[in-house]
Amino acid sequence: MMSMLKGCLVLTGLLQPALAWAGPAACTSLVYSANPQYPPFHWAAGKEGFQGASIELLSLALPKGVTARPVVYPWKRVLYLAGQGRIDLVVSLRKTPEREKYLVFTGHRSFPNPAVVFVRKDRIFPVRSWQDLKGHKGAISLGDSFGAEFDRYRRKELDIKEANTVVENLRRLDAGHVDYFITGKYPGAYYLDRIGNGRIVSLDTPVTSRSIYFAFSRKSPCASLVDEVSRRLEELERDGTADKLLEKYMQSHPVP
Repeated sequence: MMSMLKGCLVLTGLLQPALAWAGPAACTSLVYSANPQYPPFHWAAGKEGFQGASIELLSLALPKGVTARPVVYPWKRVLYLAGQGRIDLVVSLRKTPEREKYLVFTGHRSFPNPAVVFVRKDRIFPVRSWQDLKGHKGAISLGDSFGAEFDRYRRKELDIKEANTVVENLRRLDAGHVDYFITGKYPGAYYLDRIGNGRIVSLDTPVTSRSIYFAFSRKSPCASLVDEVSRRLEELERDGTADKLLEKYMQSHPVP
């Protein structure tokens, strides 16, 4: 009996390193998605799936030998499918406690993405804190989150309605249907550079200064890659690659 037990222990000891080594290698391909209308970070581009800074960064951050296939859905469905494990990876989104229940975020960010307030020039009002938004009608895009603390505050204290896209909200703001619109600094500026008429500007004080991250579904075997991808993202920011990609796609011309 003792010899059989020793044999089992030896066999277990031999198997453990092999299984540990096989973990990351078990993911050789993954399905990824993103918000389909969030340039310059990413946007849907027909049969090509996605374009943008996040997509090029992903190609540099994935380990060699791992292939990535895009799928395009509305943003809230992307998050739902990631929660179900039917999407392995979501690129460049903000961390929130709710999302962390079903996503494993990289420790290092993909890009900075402060959230700012956009207003009409002729209706500017001072915003030094969240309280200054009280008494004004606001807007955000469907599915957007700006951090757990602000999300709780705006649901309890602010008059904010959702619309489907950044473009739709900018048009509502321009038409005077809302007093302000909150979105990421870079997506808002991207659209204003292309469809703006000079009447809308961003305010200096950010609502939040959070970054965006890659995130793997907790139900995906590819979640084992999270640390390796995070290390690679840190390297790509340190050597200036991430900044160059953001600048490159801020100057691209498509309007998703």
